[in-house]
Amino acid sequence: MNEQNTPCTGAQTAARMHIGWNLGNTLDSFAPDKGLAAETAWFNPPVTRQVLQAVADAGFDVIRIPVTWSGHFGAAPGYKLEEAWLDRVEQVIRWAMELDVYVILDMHHDGSAIPSPHAWLVPDAAHIEGVLPVFTALWKQLAERFGAYGDKLIFEGMNEPHCGSDWVGNPERYQAVNRLNDAFVRTVRASGGINQTRKLLLPTYAASPKQAAIDALVLPEDPYLLASVHAYIPTEFCFPAREVNWAAPRTQWGTPADHAQLTDLFDRLAKRFPEQGIPLLLGEFAAVSKPDDAQRLAWAEYYVREAARRGIRCLWWDDTSGREECMGLLDRNTCQWRYPELVQTLIRAAYA
Repeated sequence: MNEQNTPCTGAQTAARMHIGWNLGNTLDSFAPDKGLAAETAWFNPPVTRQVLQAVADAGFDVIRIPVTWSGHFGAAPGYKLEEAWLDRVEQVIRWAMELDVYVILDMHHDGSAIPSPHAWLVPDAAHIEGVLPVFTALWKQLAERFGAYGDKLIFEGMNEPHCGSDWVGNPERYQAVNRLNDAFVRTVRASGGINQTRKLLLPTYAASPKQAAIDALVLPEDPYLLASVHAYIPTEFCFPAREVNWAAPRTQWGTPADHAQLTDLFDRLAKRFPEQGIPLLLGEFAAVSKPDDAQRLAWAEYYVREAARRGIRCLWWDDTSGREECMGLLDRNTCQWRYPELVQTLIRAAYA
């Protein structure tokens, strides 16, 4: 699907976005031995055109399609991607592109924190020389496969590149992420055509919003790039109780300190990125449902509104399964919204 229009810069693209939705725990499921069945390995049904239509109809104008490639490519030297998996991913991308929304294709759990020989994308000095040939070979194939799709298809080089349980990083690991980001940009640009100006999304180490990580991110000189961080903040409010072992889980939000925490987050991010001419997507955020879900509504409204005021676009992480993080909004079997008031709040805050 060729597009003849003059390409937008990364900043122009971000300015045209409002609010996004993640197709979580689906094509990104880390199930390297299951082949095509990996799509449903984390308890979700197969993606349908109707699911994506429901998302677009609600007002989301960005759909992120996380994909894990581990278990779906061959050995060195070619690291050839599995054709059947590529076909399925392309089918889902095509459905989304037909809705005239922005679509993000990424490389998701290939550096999974789950111990596995398939978790190959490890950004540190000990692994980087072995990682780069695999990484560039895969993105070369992806750039060629999806190179004819229009300008609204965005490539995201990595999801949350990190080393095992280290979600903070250090200078050596920050440098490894910068090397991978640079290799990603060069590989896609070398494929020519629309890919010479395709928008590319580059994360910090672990997609962390912490100051050290955002300061360490080095973007190549290229007007078609966007930066990416993820922020589930406050974590003790956003995540389920069983995942919060460092603080008391919270069901309430809205104190002056709560507002100040988010204000500080967005002020720091805006100072580092949009105010320096670097467009920023907050590629994942969400919070689990609460006994009094008015608390989550208040948090979501403030979060999205304050981010949007600073030119930062937010994408909700929808895992939908109800078994893990329980951040799902859409019932993918019925294509009905489980929390319609929350969806309306997100859309209203983003478009305000």
